[in-house]
Amino acid sequence: MPTRQPPPQTKRHTTGAAEILKLRKELHEERLARLKAEAEVQQLRKELRVERLARKNAEKRCDELEQKVERLLRRVDDLSKQNEILLRGQRQTDAFLQNKIRQLEKDVADRDEKLDLANKQLEWFRKHTFDKRSEKDIPEEENEEESDGTSEGEPDQSAPSEKRKRGQQAGSKGHGRTERNIETPEKELLEIKDCACDKCGLPYLQLPQTADSLMTELKTVVFWIMYQRCSYVSQCTCNGKKIVTAPPPPRLYPRTPIGNTMWVHLAVHKFLFGTPTSRTLQNLQLQGFKLAQGTVTGGFKVINTLLDPLYNELVNHCRGGKLWNADETTWRIFDGDSVRWWLWIVASEDTVVYLLDRSRSKKVPTEFFAGSSGILMTDRMASYKGLHEAIQKALCWIHQRRDILNIYNGVKKLRPWAKDWLHEIKNLFILNHARLRHWEAGQPWSKCQKELEAHVAKLQKLWESQLQRSDLHKLQKKVLLSLKRHWAGLTIFLKDPRIPIHNNRAERLLRNAVIVRKNSFGSGSEWSGHMAAKFFSIFQTWLINGLDPQALLLEYFDLCAKTPGKQPKEIGMFLPWQMSPDRKAQFALQKNYPRPG
Repeated sequence: MPTRQPPPQTKRHTTGAAEILKLRKELHEERLARLKAEAEVQQLRKELRVERLARKNAEKRCDELEQKVERLLRRVDDLSKQNEILLRGQRQTDAFLQNKIRQLEKDVADRDEKLDLANKQLEWFRKHTFDKRSEKDIPEEENEEESDGTSEGEPDQSAPSEKRKRGQQAGSKGHGRTERNIETPEKELLEIKDCACDKCGLPYLQLPQTADSLMTELKTVVFWIMYQRCSYVSQCTCNGKKIVTAPPPPRLYPRTPIGNTMWVHLAVHKFLFGTPTSRTLQNLQLQGFKLAQGTVTGGFKVINTLLDPLYNELVNHCRGGKLWNADETTWRIFDGDSVRWWLWIVASEDTVVYLLDRSRSKKVPTEFFAGSSGILMTDRMASYKGLHEAIQKALCWIHQRRDILNIYNGVKKLRPWAKDWLHEIKNLFILNHARLRHWEAGQPWSKCQKELEAHVAKLQKLWESQLQRSDLHKLQKKVLLSLKRHWAGLTIFLKDPRIPIHNNRAERLLRNAVIVRKNSFGSGSEWSGHMAAKFFSIFQTWLINGLDPQALLLEYFDLCAKTPGKQPKEIGMFLPWQMSPDRKAQFALQKNYPRPG
């Protein structure tokens, strides 16, 4: 507050009054200003209090908000931690589920592949067990549109032709009537007993001419022969009294009561016709001749050793060939440590050899072809791949085609691909057959050779391009890799028309042994199994050379009977490559008799 000052001392009263008035006015103004200032101060104090209160409330609110923010931050931190835990768990769950999905997808793919393979195998078993169709033609498709995308209005030019009916085809040249070797048939007179008129009873007069009817009958006679050996006594005194007796009849081995014709009958029915020995003996017993199984077994043990020289000559001659077919099949031996054995076949141009071994390894072909050189047609079994380089391995296209045919029959979605390959292989067989036909007829075959080589090159480009695709099915890739791996062996036939494109000859020559195995279940002992291999070799070799195995075996047994129980020394007369033309004509088969292979 301003302090009051004394009025100034003036000389003049008026001047002082004016000044006092002025001062009072100033004082009044000052008081008014002071009151106004005080009012403003009060207002400011009031506003300050309000502001302080508001500030205090604001601070309080701010503190509350800060506390709330801190709580929220702590909550956010807690939620973040929980969220991180949840996210980590979710990521783990997602990873687990993704792995599970990938595993399930892989399982589904594997299951689809196994299903395709199972369908293929099932179709193979159906075909080989119940189906009567062969592998020559492609089976008809149930739904052509669904399998290969051919529209309804567009005919499929590559579709298989209509199934060929069995038997002789219409328009083909017939073989004529079968020739009968009827020279002097037995005659039997058929008469009518009491041939007379049914009214008066007067007998009819028999005419000299007859109405002849030719008929075939079967007469099987089993008989005993009593050989009465005459004895002679000397009537001179040169050497004293001496009795000489005629020699006994020839026997295959000492003291056997069975003649050679019976042994030939048993061997031919067993190893050529596939009839079990027990059934043959039962048939003989129906005719009044009972023969013990033990007697036959003992005789066959002797025969097994008598066949060794002939069998060894066949083996040695077969090794000297230049072109062979080879295959193998199972054979059972029931008295050894292993029941499952293997019957191998090696067929040259004029010889067929069967080998019995407990192994299916490369040891068997390696030992057989040691020192040989030539071309061997086989399937793709690994045992043949280990042969030395002098043996070229030609592989069978039928086995390669069979893999594709199984895919065609068993995997529906791969049918268009398999169908194209089947048609390409079919054309390959057609071109090779045309080349062989021209070569056999002595006609120029260079054009056929070029066409065949061009088609083989086309097939090579086809499997090379398809192997580069990334969307190949597992079965497709397996077949194409097999083609790539075996391509050198599959194309050897291009060198010479005489080299076959398939191994059907070996499989046909195995058919007789397979029939014997199915009918007799194999062999009871190891020696009988080897004897079966010897008989198979001898019979099939004679047959492929057009010789009568029954007549030749009888003559061979007659030769063995000259030294009972001992092997003959000279056997060249029973080897087709050493026979004279007259002897071949003597034992030649009939022209219409089927040759194996």
